[in-house]
Amino acid sequence: MQPATPDYRLLFEESPDVLLVLLPDAPRFTAVAATKARLSATHSTLADTVGRGLFELFPDNPDDLSANGTSNLRESLERVLSTKAADTMAVQKYDIPLPGGGFEVKWWSPRNLPVLSEHGEVLYILHRAEDVTDLVRAGEIGKELRGRTQDMEREVLRRSAELDAANRELREANNKLSRLDAAKTAFFNNISHEFRTPLTLMLGPLADALSDVSLNQEQRRRMQLAYDNSLRLLKLVNALLDFARLEAGRLRGNYAPLDFAALTTELAQMFQPAVDAAGVKLRLDCAPLSQPIWIDRDMWEKVVPNLISNAFKFTLQGEIRLSVHESATHAVLEVSDTGIGIPENELPKIFERFHRVSSAGRTHEGAGIGLALVRELVELHGGTIAVTSTLGSGSTFRVEIPKGCAHLPSDALEHPAPTAMAVSTPAHAVEAGRWSALTPVAAEARPAERVPAERVPAERAPHAARILIVDDNADLRGYMRDLLQPHYQVTTANDGVAALHATKDSAPDLILSDVMMPNMTGLELVRALRADPQTVAIPVILLSARAGEDATVDGLDSGADDYLTKPFTAAELLARVRAHVALAAARRKWAVELQNANLDLDAFSSSVAHDLRAPLRLIEGFGLMLAEENGAQLDAEGRRRLEMVRGSAKRMSQLIDDLLYLARLTRGNLRRMTLDLAILVRTAAARLQSANPDRRVHLNLPQEILADADVALINILIENLVGNAWKFTSRRLEARIEVGVTSQQGERTYFIRDNGAGFNMAYASKLFGAFQRLHSDAEFQGTGIGLATVSRIVNKHEGRIWAVSEVDQGATFYFTLGPQDLAAAAGGAEAAIALRA
Repeated sequence: MQPATPDYRLLFEESPDVLLVLLPDAPRFTAVAATKARLSATHSTLADTVGRGLFELFPDNPDDLSANGTSNLRESLERVLSTKAADTMAVQKYDIPLPGGGFEVKWWSPRNLPVLSEHGEVLYILHRAEDVTDLVRAGEIGKELRGRTQDMEREVLRRSAELDAANRELREANNKLSRLDAAKTAFFNNISHEFRTPLTLMLGPLADALSDVSLNQEQRRRMQLAYDNSLRLLKLVNALLDFARLEAGRLRGNYAPLDFAALTTELAQMFQPAVDAAGVKLRLDCAPLSQPIWIDRDMWEKVVPNLISNAFKFTLQGEIRLSVHESATHAVLEVSDTGIGIPENELPKIFERFHRVSSAGRTHEGAGIGLALVRELVELHGGTIAVTSTLGSGSTFRVEIPKGCAHLPSDALEHPAPTAMAVSTPAHAVEAGRWSALTPVAAEARPAERVPAERVPAERAPHAARILIVDDNADLRGYMRDLLQPHYQVTTANDGVAALHATKDSAPDLILSDVMMPNMTGLELVRALRADPQTVAIPVILLSARAGEDATVDGLDSGADDYLTKPFTAAELLARVRAHVALAAARRKWAVELQNANLDLDAFSSSVAHDLRAPLRLIEGFGLMLAEENGAQLDAEGRRRLEMVRGSAKRMSQLIDDLLYLARLTRGNLRRMTLDLAILVRTAAARLQSANPDRRVHLNLPQEILADADVALINILIENLVGNAWKFTSRRLEARIEVGVTSQQGERTYFIRDNGAGFNMAYASKLFGAFQRLHSDAEFQGTGIGLATVSRIVNKHEGRIWAVSEVDQGATFYFTLGPQDLAAAAGGAEAAIALRA
């Protein structure tokens, strides 16, 4: 007798587990099957379950403002769709609707599992929930958990399986990282060789040119700058090439018995001028050893300079001490400093490739390869390197090299021969000399460097715009200063902290800032400037060696006005500076005219329309022509930049419209009528929801809010305040806007409240001024006109407006509409009804 074919649907429906099968049709997640246990637990039937969306079946209790079960469940389902992997949720509180009304509270431990097709597509999501209500309630009343041993064991097994899976993923990730590291090494191996030929052709002619006695002082300075930075580039290329050889097993030493102390002293003394210039002491204690030490001279010429330059980089005052001594079996080199030290959690990673400790050193320059290379070269000698450090007190690096040659490959031994120092070896000392240009005092005490008065041409000094250059690279600061000072008044600063001090003394018209700097990065500097009402409007152009769209977006998101990628040309730098200085001057002019607008509004409106609309029409027109006629000829980057121009022109046009409207608000008489603000609020919210279909904002307001006001103006007020609340709650998963009416000091007072980003009350007095923006985030940017418009509308009604807020705790805007605001249910209901119709 043939066995009967199993009825899998019956088997599923009779399962004792609480299971629900969902379609992956986000955001609805339609239910297509359920076990009887699920239907029983939720007081529902199969007929009223299948075909309905999950969140229609199980909404949160609207009376429980803290309920978050549905939002957590939605996030879990979205993760399943994106990762195509099971997602286990923490224990959740669910409000189960009861047939007769109300909700039953249950605690479930949910797990969402994808059912995949043979092509890896999600066909269904199996939603499984384990009822742990009894456990939770038992815990709440202090009862001991009993009779749950089997469930706990099952949970332990499940968790163990998940841990095994996580370990497998970790192993795969480590393998990928290893492959990536090998790929990077292969890349460096190829590209470093290609770099060396043009570098040779740069260093040779530059060295010849420097020997020319006919050069004037300025020509020699520029030649020396190019030569020094070519050496620095050669040092970096050689280090990368050494890594590539190490990875491929091709870096082999030529070891010879050398005077360990004498060679180490010779290498260390190259740093004496740079250390002296910085006011730091270099102490050498290198007594001769009892015997020569077998070392590879080329390798040792990398080990010692790297260790000393590292110490100098992080020692702003005090001393660097280099000592050589010996034990019975080893030669020992110690490099100690009185610098800033290394955080304890960074010590295990200090010799890793491409790892950089984030500290307030002399500069942020560096590729994170120096100490990693030192460790590898020391190990090729059969030696060891270790570091000890105390944060704030300094560090000591200790290198031990075995005596004798028994530990070295026999085919790598040779007798000592006279060897010239490698061309790239002095590059460490040259670089240290550049760092010594930084004042070696505490960062917070460093003043901004001032361009000597005699270097500023007298004919433009009194009226020229003031530019502040911020960069930890002294050469680049000097280069940009020389480019700009024929046209502007220029000051410089070594890092973001010094720049902030400089802006407190005298706010510049424009700031040019590097991104990667010690003490305070360029991004942090921009955020600090935008957080201060005194500096919020200073234009900032960021400079960075990081290329690509992501880097640009990061810079602009911080609140910067522009982003320039290194290397840049002199013409490009001057053009960007010239454009932003002109824009800043125009903004200041508009602000002054706007403040004086009450004296002659019509003249202001005509001036703005004439001066600004004409060039904007040209920008928009020619931009459209370029897009239509040459769009196909432009590459992706060209099209993107063209769209940025057109988008900026459109934004400027909107700003002009807002300014004109703001200026005209004080003209004309009010046409008061009784109206329902609730209708205006719902209309504004519906428009915003239509434009942002993915947003979920809970709107709470009474059926009607009667007011006596000008319907056209009050509609603009509502649009601005509701739009403001909508914008600043964009990062809230549970965004809420509440609108209502109350009584404040005997006045009928309307309010619009949100739970969004809020603001610091220290800036409340500036909130309703034109061009005032309290947030630097690009997401919250606007023209700075909206609240100024609202304030004028309220003043037109002889009312008043104010706001109460806390950062990250939302804001409440209150306003009144003057003594004529009747808004009484008796007299105004018919007019309000007419408005509804």
